[in-house]
Amino acid sequence: MPRLVIAIGLLVLAASAFAGAGLKPERASYVVSRDGKAIGTAAYSLAANPDGTWTLRSETRGTGGMAKLLGLDVREESVFALRDGKLQGLRYDYTQDAAIKHKRRHIDFDWHAQQVHVRDNGKDFRFAAQAGAIDRSTLAVALGLALADGTKTATLPVAVRDRVERQQYAATTTASLALPAGTFTATEIDRIDKPGKARSWYEAGASVLPVRVEQIQHDGSTLVLELASR
Repeated sequence: MPRLVIAIGLLVLAASAFAGAGLKPERASYVVSRDGKAIGTAAYSLAANPDGTWTLRSETRGTGGMAKLLGLDVREESVFALRDGKLQGLRYDYTQDAAIKHKRRHIDFDWHAQQVHVRDNGKDFRFAAQAGAIDRSTLAVALGLALADGTKTATLPVAVRDRVERQQYAATTTASLALPAGTFTATEIDRIDKPGKARSWYEAGASVLPVRVEQIQHDGSTLVLELASR
């Protein structure tokens, strides 16, 4: 998800082993707000590819405030595989276009060489892969799969700019959420190695895409995505 995405029975995932979980094509749209003010919309789609891999695409557009004024347009595309019960990143592309800022990031997961290659705004980074490494967008699907499979805590290897970061997550409470798309009974998942950094809510078993996402940005503002339709 844009960055712009218990301990109830301890079950830790090494990489991303989801033995009983499955995937299905999905779509979801969200209202995006920053510090309580609506600034845009986001659309996500998860689709199966002919070779058995999967593609997760998203597009976030600014419709209010500075995001609209600057013509903000953020696109992400992740290609990954679910093989032998393990989620595995293959390729990731991120593009951000606005009037005063342009960002590009591309990640290739070379599993034969056991290496990750990141190209970030013209800079190259290469580092060792870890089993089951994924990108930050695919992370949303990984958490949804883990929760659907009954997992309460997860340690997930996520490829960032210059390394694989082992991020830790835990499901906490389940509550009713009133969202633009309606009312949902959803389980909250928090990042516990960096408390307060990110939280997401999933309707367990109904979708691997979250119904709500909350992230703290580099400038200290809070970015929130809330489900509008699916």
